[in-house]
Amino acid sequence: MVTSLSPLGYHRSVLAHLRRVDERAWAALRDDEAQDSALGDALLRNTYRLEAAGHPELHAAGRQAVEALGLQVELEFFQAQGAGQPNASLLHQADRAVILFEGPLLERLDADELTAVCGHELAHRVLWTLDDGAYLAADRLLDAAAGDARTPAQYLETHRRWVMASELFADRGALIACGDLRTTVRALLKVQTGLGSVDPDAYLRQAGELDLSTGSRGTSHPEGVARAWALQNWLAEQDVEVLLTGPLDVDSPDLLDAVLLRELSMDFAAHIAQAEGLRTDTVATFAAAFADPPGPLGVPGGAVPRFDEPLGIRPVDGAPIPRPRALTAATRQYLCYLLLDLATSDAELGDDGLIASLALARRAGLAEYDDLADDELGWSDKRRAELTRAVTS
Repeated sequence: MVTSLSPLGYHRSVLAHLRRVDERAWAALRDDEAQDSALGDALLRNTYRLEAAGHPELHAAGRQAVEALGLQVELEFFQAQGAGQPNASLLHQADRAVILFEGPLLERLDADELTAVCGHELAHRVLWTLDDGAYLAADRLLDAAAGDARTPAQYLETHRRWVMASELFADRGALIACGDLRTTVRALLKVQTGLGSVDPDAYLRQAGELDLSTGSRGTSHPEGVARAWALQNWLAEQDVEVLLTGPLDVDSPDLLDAVLLRELSMDFAAHIAQAEGLRTDTVATFAAAFADPPGPLGVPGGAVPRFDEPLGIRPVDGAPIPRPRALTAATRQYLCYLLLDLATSDAELGDDGLIASLALARRAGLAEYDDLADDELGWSDKRRAELTRAVTS
């Protein structure tokens, strides 16, 4: 049984990136110790405080979760008014941990499930207090960015994945607190469905029927079935962060994928500029625009990468080596256009440049390149057949 929590690789990578790229904003939020002085008053006015004398089972569950997660903090519980959806959330305070329950959740959880829910919420505190509040500062920065209409899409996607990563982290806290996978999944199901009786084994079987390699489509939380799958696979010491990343998609990159795509573009442009039949000063000049900052690319190392199979990805900002990433159809199409643009950038190359690009596309596994080039350049059937024969001859 796993007994300790550490940030996900995604957390570490994003934090390193923000420290480097948005250092001033991140540092300002890290040093911000201002607390909402009105929170305590608002809770007293608008909620019911769940004291130990009246709710001993809840407080026992909370103490068990605090001890299991290695926290030393005063813990308070409150119940929101009204018949809302069953939920629990952590109200983060520097000097105490406050868990707010909503809806009829407490009525549906047994003692072990209460411990799991408390562990989930307290795990957020674990994350936010690590590294002297570094992850809390990153969380604040991304949350603030998500609320600004001017925020670039890459930050919005990073925020989406960051929040989902934090939920997977918190689910691990739930598992550590109660010590049992079935109990953790049972509590998760009760929170999500509002049911009083659920079958965690059936839910884990349901998770096994899904292909989750395409990543989660959740906005703030991964799908419940994906969270159950992640817990089971985390216990088996399997990589579950594919839920956060999915294939490398040029249409929806986060901050980290944007870096990867720039590197991928630069590497492929270097291969194109050095390919036999395309090695001219004009092609090299156009290829240099893909450098960051723009400039000569030099000689690429190694063979042309294959884009029709999972691509080995270099770590970003010192993160652990990630598993190979498949490329979406949109990303492969983008690479095809990159190849076509460079292959046609020097008019003096003529057919030799096109033939060289067709050959390079085959080595790179870009089977769609022929059709794309045909559509863009308007080849006749005869001309396409001539170019294809030239490649294979």
